Amino acid sequence: MNKKRAFTLTEIIIVVVLSTIVLGVVYKLFSGVMGQMFKSSNKMTNLRAASLILERMKNDIRCSAIPINDSEDSVIEEDEFSFITTSLDGTDNISADEPRRRVTYKLNGNELRRSSEGGTSDRRISSAKVSSFSVALEPGCTKETSRYITVTIIVDNELDSTSRGFSSKSNQVKLQAVLYPRFFSKARTEEEIHWYDTYIE
Repeated sequence: MNKKRAFTLTEIIIVVVLSTIVLGVVYKLFSGVMGQMFKSSNKMTNLRAASLILERMKNDIRCSAIPINDSEDSVIEEDEFSFITTSLDGTDNISADEPRRRVTYKLNGNELRRSSEGGTSDRRISSAKVSSFSVALEPGCTKETSRYITVTIIVDNELDSTSRGFSSKSNQVKLQAVLYPRFFSKARTEEEIHWYDTYIE
């Protein structure tokens, strides 16, 4: 008669302990990978939003007009930036009789808003949360002597999240762009200077 052999209590405990360790390691690796994927996704969302905002601003500045009087002078203040443009929609499709309008970018809470005279009065550029927006002149220069502006924008969609952790703070994206607007006399081409001196002044 064959004697049946069963697992001992010690063997069962060893298997349970080893299984627990293996499952713990697998869970740790899986949660780490998923956490990195979520973090990368949030960072890419922030980067895309910041890029779209800067691109919209570049389009407006590309169509900026040379001021013909003091009322058309650009405004560069903390959290606010405005200038005269000849294109309402930020495109190069400008006709000779296109009216001159003031476009204003302003940070309102966590929203960067764009308003324009004679067009859409006040709207958000992006649904992304903007924690910082600034426009700075060339270091050591005034508006009369500056050739360029530096636009800095920080987008952070998790800014108001109650479950925000230390690692999620690194998801914010900071973008900077150096732009040479025509409303600065130092940034104008020779043709623009000739046109301005001949027909405006």
